[in-house]
Amino acid sequence: MAENIFPKALVTETDVLLAAPWYRREPYLLFFPLGLVLSWAGVGHWLLHALGLLETYHPVFHAMVQIQSFMTCFAVGFLMTMIPRRTGSAPPSAWQVAICATAPVVTAVAAWNERWLTAQAAWLVLAVTMIAFAVRRFLAATSTRRPPNAFVWIPISLLMGIAGTLMTGFYYAGAPEMLWLHEVGRRLVLQGMFTGLVLGVGSLAFPLMTRGEAPPDAAATRRDDWERLAYIATAALLVASFFLEVMVSLRWAMLLRAVLVAASLALGARLWRLPSPEGWNRTLIWTCGWMLPLGYALAAAFPEHPRAGLHVVFIGGFATLALAVSTQVTLGHRGYRSVMLGKPWQVLAIGILMAAAIAARVIMEFDRARYFVWMGVAATAFLLATAVWAAFVLPRMRFRAND
Repeated sequence: MAENIFPKALVTETDVLLAAPWYRREPYLLFFPLGLVLSWAGVGHWLLHALGLLETYHPVFHAMVQIQSFMTCFAVGFLMTMIPRRTGSAPPSAWQVAICATAPVVTAVAAWNERWLTAQAAWLVLAVTMIAFAVRRFLAATSTRRPPNAFVWIPISLLMGIAGTLMTGFYYAGAPEMLWLHEVGRRLVLQGMFTGLVLGVGSLAFPLMTRGEAPPDAAATRRDDWERLAYIATAALLVASFFLEVMVSLRWAMLLRAVLVAASLALGARLWRLPSPEGWNRTLIWTCGWMLPLGYALAAAFPEHPRAGLHVVFIGGFATLALAVSTQVTLGHRGYRSVMLGKPWQVLAIGILMAAAIAARVIMEFDRARYFVWMGVAATAFLLATAVWAAFVLPRMRFRAND
């Protein structure tokens, strides 16, 4: 079967889709490059600081831009392209695209200038827009191919981000006694939201992208209702783990998170199955999936250095997965099937460079004497990986192939 994750045959409103301008018809063509540029902003200043070219570095700006700008752009591009095709509903409107393209830039600029409330307000507008976009299309679905049960994670994950942003807002608004709530909220935004999105979208993307297995399309049964409730219960436990971390025990919270994520990936996405041998990108996507529970498990094993394990999650489970999935989306959707199922050196280089970034970022936490040296190594490896991605993927966004 053709592994285009957004097959046109699934769209019942074909005429509406084809009549839409490219940025509404294929939003990923706008959002993936935008996310790439924002990732360079989030990581580039670390390299400049490590080289002595920038006097200070901004860890809050880095975290905020990587999640709420870079990763958000890749998520929006994927969801705005996939959901209408999966549900047979209308593409995003021009104003929705405009809001979701503007908000990450505003967040990045405001964060650099330490305008935290402005940064979070911009992101909140984006999150509310995305929830309205997704829920409306789920409810208006006309396709016989229903959304997977795990897609309940999508609005739940966005709500995690909204709730977390509001929690941090109390502290930024001048309520220092709410520091504990700020810490819970920060973790919900930086970890919980994208962990949930990986678990939700991964139920469709991992089987399809790593093994070529389409999701089941049979009519919903009572068992599906119970499965959705199980996902909601898992989401509740994931949220609870952040309160557990701040108020009781970091180690037990990370261990709970590792178990929840591993079980969800194994049962929901059946990630215990090995990827098909065709295509290095399939193997990279499969490997990235397991970086999430591995990173949380490492954070539980070394609670005195939790950021070491968390950066396995951030770089391996989030950032590398974004690059690999966007590669698969672009190659599949633009007609480069032979490249998608091949073994291009660029995919191998991206995997190696991102692994180097993970290793250097982990070592940063244990070799404090050379903290900024390893920061420079990690930033360089990350930027080189994204440069390889750009040289490999961006030209194929411009031209279609028919192989």
